[in-house]
Amino acid sequence: EPNIINLQNNLAQLLESQGLYDRAEPLFKQAFSNAQTKLGPEHPSTLALLNNLAFLYESQGDFERSELNYKTVIQLNRKVYGESHTHTLANLNNLGYLYLRDNRPQEALPLFTEVSQAWELQLGKTHQNTMKALNNLGRVHMQLEDYKQAKPLLTEALRRRTKVFTKRHPDTLRSMNDLGVLLGRMGKREEAVEQLQNTLALAEEVLGTSHPYTFETLNNLADLLEELEEFGSAHALRREGFARRNIFFDRVLWVAGDNTRQSYIGMHRPEQDAYLRLLLKQGEQGEDIALEVLNVSLQRKGLLLKITSETQQVVQMSNDPVLKTITTKLTETRKELASLTLAGPTPENRNVFASKIHTFEERVNALQLQLGQASQRFRESLKPVAPEEVVEQLANAALVDFLVYRNEDDTLQLLAVVVSDGELNIVNYGELEPIRELIEVVRETIQDEGSEDEDVMMAANELWVPLWEPLNEYLGEQESIYVAPDSVLNILPFDVLVDDEEEYLIQKYDLRLISSSRDLVAEQLPSAEGDIVIIAGPDYDSDEIINSPKAKEVSRKRSSSVAQGARMGSGLRGLRFDPLPGAEKEGEVIKKVMDEKALTTVIYARRDGEEQRLRTLSKPPNILHIATHGFFLKEEESLAKRIKGLSRGSANRLPPPADNPLLRAGLAFAGLNANAPLLGEIDTDNDGVLTAMEILSLDLTGTQLVVLSACETGLGEIHEGEGVYGLRRSFQEAGVNSVINSFWEVSDDGTQLLMSKFYDKYLSGTPPRQALREARLEMVESMRWSAPFYWSAFVMVGRSS
Repeated sequence: EPNIINLQNNLAQLLESQGLYDRAEPLFKQAFSNAQTKLGPEHPSTLALLNNLAFLYESQGDFERSELNYKTVIQLNRKVYGESHTHTLANLNNLGYLYLRDNRPQEALPLFTEVSQAWELQLGKTHQNTMKALNNLGRVHMQLEDYKQAKPLLTEALRRRTKVFTKRHPDTLRSMNDLGVLLGRMGKREEAVEQLQNTLALAEEVLGTSHPYTFETLNNLADLLEELEEFGSAHALRREGFARRNIFFDRVLWVAGDNTRQSYIGMHRPEQDAYLRLLLKQGEQGEDIALEVLNVSLQRKGLLLKITSETQQVVQMSNDPVLKTITTKLTETRKELASLTLAGPTPENRNVFASKIHTFEERVNALQLQLGQASQRFRESLKPVAPEEVVEQLANAALVDFLVYRNEDDTLQLLAVVVSDGELNIVNYGELEPIRELIEVVRETIQDEGSEDEDVMMAANELWVPLWEPLNEYLGEQESIYVAPDSVLNILPFDVLVDDEEEYLIQKYDLRLISSSRDLVAEQLPSAEGDIVIIAGPDYDSDEIINSPKAKEVSRKRSSSVAQGARMGSGLRGLRFDPLPGAEKEGEVIKKVMDEKALTTVIYARRDGEEQRLRTLSKPPNILHIATHGFFLKEEESLAKRIKGLSRGSANRLPPPADNPLLRAGLAFAGLNANAPLLGEIDTDNDGVLTAMEILSLDLTGTQLVVLSACETGLGEIHEGEGVYGLRRSFQEAGVNSVINSFWEVSDDGTQLLMSKFYDKYLSGTPPRQALREARLEMVESMRWSAPFYWSAFVMVGRSS
């Protein structure tokens, strides 16, 4: 029995060290409950497991459960071993560190004081643990703003650590950094700058540029230089930090778990915000600054989707026997590169570390080049895009690229980079909240059956004033304008804004929505050869799938994290949809338009409207029209809290998994209502739910158009940087050229009219953007359909045309 408990504990610790917390937790719990029943609640193994469980909760950012377990284990250890036993002290130290991370210095103080004194007596002044406790005690006093007490403690910890370990040791560098921060807080800024500059130079040499301590010191130094108004030096540092973090992301996100990727991006978001704030402070310096801001957008907007898509493409290519060896080598090399990056240099490999990293990167590039020759979509995805290239593309059009960032006081702020006639400018809007409120008013007014056109025009003008009018002076005479929204702007139909001359923007401009300015540089994929596929009005109550013998077999095809995260934990089991009778009719109307143009069209409705239809197409469809319900679930609170566990100054290499927004957005297909209770246990390829994550694994290379004519499909949860994290970007990443989606449910007649007008034009050779714009303008000018409710619900997001 003890052997099994040991095995469970070791396996759980291994999973935890890889950041797979969700898989470690049930194992720790099982081992703990086995130990309690078989060995007794006070057995050393039981106590050790309880401590491990507390540490796991801390790593996940679940501080409440962690604190509870630490307190229990401390109580038991005092009873079994006594007050000053090493086990008891180690647990006290862990609880103190939890309080330090949770910004509760008042509660950490007595613990670190006790531990520090006891360890000094038991282990001696120069033991690693004693020095760690001493330094932590200094940090607690610093958090309490009691600098007089903090300084001698931090100075002494640094003196001892330097003597025992020399300066070239992570612990010593930790102390050097802490002392530098303290000097800055005490107002001794010049001294602090020198201290942090020395620390940074050493950290880069000893720990490498990707180590958490190196990043932390770099950020602390930049903060301090900004306080001293040495903006030039601070700017150079932040720009360097941003470039290094991009390299770090490229290496680490590729092999991180799907949910952990989101955590990494969220955890390092404050660096990006600080960089943007600093750029805006020097906004008068013109074009160079605007180019740097545009570069932030290019590198980071849609990053999670981009990387997830690339990894999925590699998985798909591995099905090809010719490419399999390359994909296997690529995955292995990527893993080695990531673990080398996360581990940093060791005393043994320090001299060859940089060249080792370089070798791996060269290998990765060579393998990716080989795969790129086999797939244009993969090649396009990997292509680096410089802001200058985007500007070059904009000969006859302007660009407005919106970016949201956080201010020092944690409020969301909005900015836009405007490129027009070769000139770049920044518009800084300040707080996002007033604009968000106005967007809500516009959307509600449009959808309110009782509102007149005048009401809509008034609300739309009230939003035009703060949001669009500031752009006018930079847009000049341009009539074609690319708009790359961010955050809540992703759910605004821009065309509906009304200027002071009481005209809708659609009447003045050709507004072209894009998800990322990267798309302006992308080469178009050759047009797909497949038929036109329509899935309309699936029968959500169909029980065919649930009654098939296969339904009871648990799908082994997908990695467990995707299957479980995608299905069990995220509220999908509670989904239930009413039938959409208008959707089936819409499919028939469109099929008729296609038939008149003598185009081959396949339509799947009712029970045939299954998710697997999209997986079993012999080649990518030229057009895909889906009329069904879309959904987007809210983030789970418990998971949102986890990121809190990532305070500065902890050397935790792996963030806890966040809730992956790609698993909470999706479309509903036949059988969903019947299958819902078993989601996650039946084959995820045909369970009636197609998540954004699954869309990335479809092959839609060269599909010219996807139309999502459904309730709510345009509404993704608005992650500040990733754009509408909803479905449209995943379709684009899967190889689709243009995506049309609706913001709200429109009457069946209105939808059918708009769609038949649009298809009629598009299939006669009008480019898709123009076809949709003309169809909408015809509705604006007609008596019956002029209300924005009808024509502004549908928007198209495309690449450059």
